[in-house]
Amino acid sequence: MAPLTATEITTRLAAALVAGALVGLERERKRRPAGFRTMILISLGSCGFVVAGLSTLASFPDSGQAEVSRILQGLMSGIGFLGAGAVIQNKKAVRGLTTAAAVWVTAALGAMCGIGQFVLAGILAAFTLFTLIVLERVEERYFPEPDFDNPDQSAAAAALKGESPRQPPRGNGPPRT
Repeated sequence: MAPLTATEITTRLAAALVAGALVGLERERKRRPAGFRTMILISLGSCGFVVAGLSTLASFPDSGQAEVSRILQGLMSGIGFLGAGAVIQNKKAVRGLTTAAAVWVTAALGAMCGIGQFVLAGILAAFTLFTLIVLERVEERYFPEPDFDNPDQSAAAAALKGESPRQPPRGNGPPRT
């Protein structure tokens, strides 16, 4: 494998920047904690690690393909920890799972750009944006989140699940049923 030229490295990093920006714009539009710049940095970082692995492979041909595979494995597990930081749990719901998943996919976009798989990165970016934008409308229409501050919606949501409606606790006492 020949070493990557400066133009090839720049093209790969630019593609990672654009892919991360696309996902980041959608997250920023919804005012999520991991937004525009965060997603760009995740994508660029993933791309940078992969390009570094490919450069190592070119510089030391005896190291074999396993080096790039190890980099990808490390990225995917490391990004899992970053995504876990976006997940917040409170008494009413678990929040941030979509942001955590977007972080993970954005890392994959950067890795694909680093490998030079631009078509795969483009298709993955399109499917990611479809999921985040179009399917959000489907989810809102058919699976609306209950408004726990509105007793009527909270009771209706509980009835749909087959549960008895609960009132939020007042003071330090147990919840009323």
